[in-house]
Parts: sequence; structure tokens; C-alpha cells
Amino acid sequence: MNLSRLFFLLLAIAVGATSTAAQSFDIVKVADGVYAAVGRGNVASNGAFIVNKDDVLVVDTHYRPSWAKDLIAEIRKVTDKPVRYVVNTHWHNDHVQGNQSYVNVFGPNVEYLAQHFTRDDMVNKAIPSIAQSLNEGVPGNIARLEKMLADGTNAQGQPLTDEQKQRLPAQIADQKSYLEELKQIQLTLPTITFEKSLILHKPDRAIHVYYLGRGHTRGDVVVYLPKEKVLITGDLLTNGIPFMRDAYPSQWVGTLQAMEKLDWQQAITGHGPVQPDKGAIRNLISYMSDMVAGVKSAIGSGMSAEEARAKVDLSKYSKTFAGYPDTPLGQQGFTNASGSAVARTYAELTGKIPD
Repeated sequence: MNLSRLFFLLLAIAVGATSTAAQSFDIVKVADGVYAAVGRGNVASNGAFIVNKDDVLVVDTHYRPSWAKDLIAEIRKVTDKPVRYVVNTHWHNDHVQGNQSYVNVFGPNVEYLAQHFTRDDMVNKAIPSIAQSLNEGVPGNIARLEKMLADGTNAQGQPLTDEQKQRLPAQIADQKSYLEELKQIQLTLPTITFEKSLILHKPDRAIHVYYLGRGHTRGDVVVYLPKEKVLITGDLLTNGIPFMRDAYPSQWVGTLQAMEKLDWQQAITGHGPVQPDKGAIRNLISYMSDMVAGVKSAIGSGMSAEEARAKVDLSKYSKTFAGYPDTPLGQQGFTNASGSAVARTYAELTGKIPD
């Protein structure tokens, strides 16, 4: 998840066959029994659910337990079968903080599945970040917003517009509501972990969960449905240039290539609409391959990280990604996203990222 989207989450208010509007999601049926939950507004991250003969499997649980509860309500509109499995595609908080809602609603028989790196990172990264948000991040945001409202100026000291003044009270209320949720979050950890793959052999389908290599994080998995030809990607594939704070870009290229080789026709991505073909993944493979090659060349030429960020030219992709919500509109948004990607790749290739 990128920092600008995280900040938006903290400050904001809120082609498959059919789509219905939900409180927090657009529910999109992509195949028989297979549904995408596309986040609306500040929900941002996506999930998915698969209705089997006897039970339901959910993929990813969003940033707030209340949003997970919204999705449970939508699942119950489709089926009265219980959720038995939850897959966490990776450790980022916008994909795991709703975990507890499923065990709270469906009881202790819910199994949580993840690659073993993801469980480790939930313990060592996600849980501390929840504590930081509770004790510092969200209270600090509330204080800043309240000061802006009282002073009538933004963080740069510029006068607020009438629209900004009207939005601030709702933003403050939203943050206070989230703070109350944070106080109740007890992050539910995976109960089953695996190294490379796990297959659930259900009466009506096989559900494959694959670890294809490092990418957006060190533990990303995809959920693959060969019968329905559907791939659920988490943030290995989004609708833009994915955020690379925890990424392994040079290895991510190979992971994407392995994903592309699977026999699928639709992809439920970590952010953005359902992808109806392999166009988006091929665009990302091309972009990242050129980026990694450019950084390798810069390193070979003795450039510093700052010089590489300035010199690696990815401008031919600016139009490809300019309209994607994951990449803020305009050249500056593309430049910033690419600069961050180059910096992370440079750190990876020069051994500055802990294993």
C-alpha cells in the first residue's frame, strides 16, 4: 500500500458479469461462486470471496474490522454458508486488520492461511504498526486536523478553502471513529502457513494458493482457480505502479512472469477494478523489467542512488500508468512513483535490504 493512499485512508471520508453497490464495496461476480469485493472510496483495498459447496473462503480483510463486517454482510446476501477460510495475501495492514471479524462472527473453526514470511511479518511489523497508529499516528492526525480547523489554515499556513473547512469536521469524526476501532484490534494471525503451495480440494473446485517468489513483500501469495480461470493477486498486481516500500523489485519481475504464465482470464487485484485480461500484468512486467535493467546499468556506471533516481528514464510508460488510481494523475505522480521504485530497486541490488 502506498503512503499517499495510507494518508488518504487516515484523512478521508469516505469485467465480471454483475456488479452491485455495497456500503464499503462493489461486489462483482467474476465466475460462478467467485466474487470480487472492490473497495469503494476510502476503503481502497480489495478482497474476494469464493462460495464452495459447504463453506466460503475469503481473500484479505481490509484496514478496519468494520469494513470486514460490511463484507460479511454482503457475503450473507449471497449465501448462508459459513466462512471457513481466510487467506492473507501479504502482511500489510490494509489486508489483515479485519481478520478478527471472521472469527468473531463464525467462531474458532475459521482457518487463516498465509505464507510463513507473512505470518512472521504480521508479528514483527503489522502488530507494531497498529500500536504506533494507536499511540501516535492517529491521535497526531486528529490533533493536526483540529488545529487546521481552529486556525483556518493548512499545514503550510495557507488559508483553507470553504470546501476544506466543510470537510474537516467529518474527517476528524472519521479519525476518531477509527481510533476507537484501533483500540479493539487484536490482530488474528494465520493458523496455517506454508512454503510454496497449498491446495484446498473442495467438492466443486480446487483452490490453489501459490507462493511464486518475492515481490510486493517477501511473502506474497496468489489464489488461483484453474476451473474458473481466475487469479486473485493481492498487491502483486494493482491498477497502477504498486507501492514498493517493502518490495524486492528485481525478484518481483520473475514472480509476475510466473503469474502471467498461469491459465487465467480475469484477475482480482489488490486495488482497483477487476482486470478482464492480461494487459495490466504485461504492462507492469514491461515497466519493471526496464526499470530493473536501468538501475543495474546505473549501478554498473558507478551512480549513486540519487543519481540513478534522476537518470533512469521510464517516461515512455507515463501515459500507460497516468490514469490508474494507484498512480496519482499527472506527470508528477508518475515521476514520484517511479523515483520511489528506482530507489527501492537500487537498495535491493546493492544489498541494503535485510533478507
